[in-house]
Amino acid sequence: MHLLLVLIALIVVNSNVNKRTIEKVFLSLFYSSLLSVTILIVNAAIKFFKGQGVHDIVFHGFTEIYDQHPVYYAIILSLALFFVFLYGKIIPSKIKNIGIIILIIGIVFCASKAVLFVNAVAYVLFFLFKFKSLKTKLTLLLVLVFTVGMVYNIPFINHRFVDGLRFHENILEFKPTNSFPDKKLFNYEEKDAISDLELRYIMAKMGVYHLIEDGKVLTGYGEGDVQDYLDYYYYSYNLAPNWNEGRNIHNQYLHILITYGILTLLLFICYLIYSFYIAIRNRDVLHIFFLALLAFVFIFEVILVRNKGIILFYFFNTLFLIKSIYIENSNLRHQRNS
Repeated sequence: MHLLLVLIALIVVNSNVNKRTIEKVFLSLFYSSLLSVTILIVNAAIKFFKGQGVHDIVFHGFTEIYDQHPVYYAIILSLALFFVFLYGKIIPSKIKNIGIIILIIGIVFCASKAVLFVNAVAYVLFFLFKFKSLKTKLTLLLVLVFTVGMVYNIPFINHRFVDGLRFHENILEFKPTNSFPDKKLFNYEEKDAISDLELRYIMAKMGVYHLIEDGKVLTGYGEGDVQDYLDYYYYSYNLAPNWNEGRNIHNQYLHILITYGILTLLLFICYLIYSFYIAIRNRDVLHIFFLALLAFVFIFEVILVRNKGIILFYFFNTLFLIKSIYIENSNLRHQRNS
């Protein structure tokens, strides 16, 4: 896995990358995403007419035939969609308009709360800054609000936002401890009622506490041992077996901390800050959107533990950095010299 990070950077850096190459990459992303998500929508429609339930059609059920995590896939579709809004002039208008609708449907069916939220915020800002006409801004914002309202009122999406973000007072009172007589032991009813957000809170609080108590802040538990430590603590609070064993901590930043230690986490944060700096300096809106989307999703998901997530993040971010550093900077130098 670690070698893959280096290989991705070396391959992209040593490729003959220019503006036309990058344009082809994102056009390929758009057309391939359009084709793949159309297949998934047709598959979902077939499931629906066969009488299968909502859980078989959306979220994991939507992307299962590709063996793809719905959050990863929603990120890919979101990047393709935002590319269309920024550079749609190079795509035939009919294909572009149909493609926008199909990609939006795909993102909704992926049902990732974090991805849907970032998309909603991003398009509000995009419409406000992109168009000068107040009438155009208001029209597009009304369309966006109407679309968000329709999506939110889809029962499964509403359930994921309302139930998934529920937070009970007893969860706030949860305190990790090494004293077994004082440990909170979750019963069946409590485990069954824990929301997605509550579970992430428990995992984060538990992981950080025991990392400090075990004296592993500098080095972490190590990639080979981190899951064993997590599973042990899940068992100690009765969050396992048959519930959470094998689950990561569901926060990319905390995962790096408990796996590799504080220094590696600081390096990763510096890498993100540098990437944001380059994107903002060069006003690369697509790069800013990509980074903001991933940085937010990292709060709720551990993406950089699977090859699919590693390739998604490091390939595109390396491509963006090359575009910003070598292509856009060289154009600026050329303009100054002229």
